[in-house]
Amino acid sequence: MRQNIDTNIWKFNLALFLRAIILLSPVLLLFYQENGLTVKDLFFFQGIFYLTSILSELPVGYISDAIPRKFMLLISFVIYFGINFMWLNWHGFGVILLGEILFAVSKVMMDNAMSGYVYDYLDTKNKINKMTNYYGYLNCFLSLGTAVAALVGAFLYSKFGSSTLLKSEMIIISVSIVLISLVPTIRLQKTCFSSIKDRIFYFGKMLITICRKKQIKYYILYSGILTSVSILFALSFQPLMQKSMVPVFMFGVVAFLNHGTRALSGIIAGKYCKNFNIKKMAKLLLFIFIIGFGLIFWTFYSKNSFITVLLLFIICLIICMQLIFTIMHVSRLYKFVNSNERGSLIAVNNFVSRSITAMVLISSKFFLNDIRYWIIILTFFIVVGTFAVCKIDKTGEKV
Repeated sequence: MRQNIDTNIWKFNLALFLRAIILLSPVLLLFYQENGLTVKDLFFFQGIFYLTSILSELPVGYISDAIPRKFMLLISFVIYFGINFMWLNWHGFGVILLGEILFAVSKVMMDNAMSGYVYDYLDTKNKINKMTNYYGYLNCFLSLGTAVAALVGAFLYSKFGSSTLLKSEMIIISVSIVLISLVPTIRLQKTCFSSIKDRIFYFGKMLITICRKKQIKYYILYSGILTSVSILFALSFQPLMQKSMVPVFMFGVVAFLNHGTRALSGIIAGKYCKNFNIKKMAKLLLFIFIIGFGLIFWTFYSKNSFITVLLLFIICLIICMQLIFTIMHVSRLYKFVNSNERGSLIAVNNFVSRSITAMVLISSKFFLNDIRYWIIILTFFIVVGTFAVCKIDKTGEKV
């Protein structure tokens, strides 16, 4: 019997939900220390992660336009399974570093393939107008998976240790691989090349064309800025809570609230996307994020644990709004390119976002607890963000 669209999307979303349950994420520092590493190594490896992501973005984007996106996801999931197997059986600086590099490649492959697969699948069913809805629900599943990991990962680690955590992760990812194997394979139009040189030339020409589209490039820039600041906000939660002497058990609660509101953003975008105007939302977010910086400054001087947690929860809601904008932005991008260019378009979008994020995070390693750093980032956000919003407002496109 022919499966309907909801059945296949359900399998796809469930597979991505399980893939998002990274049980090590809430106790990553403890796992690093277990392997003889330090807090400085954690920041260094995160820098390597984003650097690898940036270097992988364009070639992965090309590959995702050359092979079915289902296969890209399968390769990504198998790599992640291999990382957990490697960390379970071997230890030390080099092993953890190699795992982070492979994880970055796996993450880039997944990010480039998942939204493109949803769009291509909806295209085969003549339901492209539902893209924002389905992409919103997908992001909800991803955020729910991360929220589950925030609670379950810390519990399993404290009770059974990292070995049980890694074995559990391997079981979960195995189920994800099976589920992805069951969804339909969607063949893409192939572009023929006579040599590697022709492939590089075509890819470069396509990227230049994408970057020249006014309807795209300023949205990509603005989305990248919002994403990088959101990540910085989220990473600052633990240092700020520690500074305000918030009890350790509340760290997990705040992490859960963070990912719970992220899941909420997917639901809101999926149900109410037609009620939002992306241009107006871009303007609104500029002011809301400035307020977010003000809340960060407030937490620097807060000595009350309850007030600090409350302020961080409000920032979680701001991040939720950013994710709604990103979902609408990514869904909107696809109408400006052909089917065989979509992977490259997402690669460009992610490349910009990760480049800005890497720059912000690397500098935050040296200034994270310095109020001057936040003033510099706020100034950068206001200048570049205002420029992008003004350009978006002048595109003349009705959205």
